[in-house]
Amino acid sequence: MGSNYDLLIAKINEFTQKFYLNKLLRGSIYAAASILGLYLCLFVLVYYTHPGTVTKTTLFFSFLLISLTAIGFWIVKPALAYFKLSKTLSVEQAASLIGNHFFNVKDRLLNTLQLKALADDSPQNSQLILAGIDQKIGDLRPIPFASAINLNDNKKHIKYILVPLAIIVFIGIIAPAILKEGTNSFIRYNEEILPKAPFDFNVLNKNLRVTQGDDFTVKLELTGNEFPQEVYIEDGANTYKLEKENISHFSYTFKNIQKNKSLRFFGGGFNSSSFVLDVKPKPSLLNMSARLNFPAYLNRKSEELSNVGDLLIPEGTKVTWELHTENSDELAFILQNQPYKLTVEDDVASFSTTVRKNSNYRIVPKNSFVSNADSLTHQIAVIADQFPSISVTETPDSASTKALYFSGNIADDYGFSSLKFKFNIKEDAKNVGSQTKVIAIKNNQIENAFFYLWNLNDITLKPGQVLEYYFEVADNDGVNGAKISRSEIKTYQVPTQQQVAEKMAEGSEALKQKMESTIKLANKIEKDSKKLAQDLLDKKQLTFEDKKQVEQLLDKQKQLEEAVKDIKKQNEKNT
Repeated sequence: MGSNYDLLIAKINEFTQKFYLNKLLRGSIYAAASILGLYLCLFVLVYYTHPGTVTKTTLFFSFLLISLTAIGFWIVKPALAYFKLSKTLSVEQAASLIGNHFFNVKDRLLNTLQLKALADDSPQNSQLILAGIDQKIGDLRPIPFASAINLNDNKKHIKYILVPLAIIVFIGIIAPAILKEGTNSFIRYNEEILPKAPFDFNVLNKNLRVTQGDDFTVKLELTGNEFPQEVYIEDGANTYKLEKENISHFSYTFKNIQKNKSLRFFGGGFNSSSFVLDVKPKPSLLNMSARLNFPAYLNRKSEELSNVGDLLIPEGTKVTWELHTENSDELAFILQNQPYKLTVEDDVASFSTTVRKNSNYRIVPKNSFVSNADSLTHQIAVIADQFPSISVTETPDSASTKALYFSGNIADDYGFSSLKFKFNIKEDAKNVGSQTKVIAIKNNQIENAFFYLWNLNDITLKPGQVLEYYFEVADNDGVNGAKISRSEIKTYQVPTQQQVAEKMAEGSEALKQKMESTIKLANKIEKDSKKLAQDLLDKKQLTFEDKKQVEQLLDKQKQLEEAVKDIKKQNEKNT
C-alpha cells in the first residue's frame, strides 16, 4: 500500500509544481505589461510637459517602486515557491484545487488523505483502513492531476505585453525624438532637460548671491536667430514680466529678498533651466540694553535702559551693553573710531567700558557672508563734575575791632568733602606762618550756608607783616579727585614803625590845622555875636534880616561844637 500512496503524493506534487510554473509565466506577462505600459505613459508625459527635477524625481522613483513591487509579487514570489524556497501549497490545499477541475475525484481524493491520517493515528485499525485506501487509490490512479493546468492558456495574455510594446515601437519609428528625448529626460531625473529653443537664455549676473533684505536685479541676454517679444521669470507660483531694454536684453528687480529663490525664464513657448538666487542671512542687531553703574560717590543706584542708543550720563559711569543679534557670528563695537571685536554666543554679546568724556559709538553685526552691515552712530554725552562755588560776606564785629564775622554759601552739583578757613602770615614776600580751620558742613547736601567768627587776638603780628585770609571748599569728585574753589583772598598789612610815625605826624599836622581853623571860627562867632547884640539893642522888633542873621550865628555855633568833638577824637587816636 505504501508504494501506491507515495505515487499518489508524487502526482499531487507534480500538480503543485505546474501550478506555480503557471503563476510564474502569467505573472511575468502581467509584470512586463505593467512596466511597459507605465514606461510608455511616463516618457510621453515627460517629453510633452517638461516637468522640473522634483517632479521627475518623484515620477522616477514611483516607477521604480511600482516595477519592483510588480516583479516581486508576480515573478519572485511564485519563482521561490516553484523552487521550493518558500512556503507552498499543502497536500490538502492541492487536493482541493485538483478536485475543482475533476469533480468526480474531489471527495475521494480528500477522503483518501483523511483515511491515511486516521491510519497513522490508529495503528490497531490500520489494516482495515489501509485496505480501503488502496481501493480508492486504485480508482484515482488513471486520472492525470497535472493536466488540470494548461500552460498554453497564458498565450492569450501576451496581448497585454504586445499592445504597449507595439505603441513604443511605433513611436520609435514615427517620432523617435519622443522616445529618445523622453526616455533620456526621464532617466536623468535629477537634471532639468529642456526642448531645444531657437535662442538661448543667458544670465548675465556673475554672482547669483544677495544679502537678505536687499534688492537684486536679474539681467538676461538672449542669443540666437529668433527672439521672443516678451520674456517672463517664474518664481515658484509667481510669474513676472521682465523689463525689455532692447531686442535681446531684459531685466527684473526683486525687492527686499528674504529667502532663496528658484527661478527660470520662459518666452516664445520655451523655458530656461532653473537657477537659484542664493540669499545669505543678513546679520542684524535685534535689541540692546545698557546697564549704568554710576561712580560710588554719587550714591546713585544702577539703572538699566532698553533700546536706548544715545546716553546722557555722569562722568566715570561704567556702561555695560548687552546686545541681542540674529544671524551674526561677531560684532564690531566701534567706540571713538576704536574697534572692539565681540564674540557672539547664543545670539548674545556684551561690552563694558567706563566713560569719562563725550564719545560716539556704533555697532556693526557681521557673519561669514556680510562684514559691513549698516549701522547707526550713537552719542554719549558726559555730565562733568563741576567746580564748587563759594560766596563770603565779611562783617567787622561791632563790639570789638579785634574780631571779624563771616557768613557765606557754598554749592556743588553732587556734594562736598571739606570747607576750610585759611590764613597766611607773610613777611618780605615769604610765608612765616599759616593756619587752617575746618568748618563743619553737611557733606551730602549740594548747598550749605556757613558762619564763622575769627578772633584776631589769637594772632600776633609784627610791624610790616601781611596777613592773607580766605575760605577754601572742596567737592567730593570720586573720579578725578576733589576739586577746590577759593573765596576772594583778602589782606591786612601791619604798618611799620616809620609808617606809624609818619601817620602820627600826619595826624598831628591835621589836628593843628583843624584847631587853627576852629579858633578862627570861634573868634568870628564871638565878634559877630557882639555886633548883632549891639544892633538889636536899638530895635524894638526883629526884622526878617535880623532873624536870618541870628539863624546863621546859631549854625556857626553848631559847626564849632562839631569841630571841637572831631578834634577830641582825632587827639585820642593819635595818643
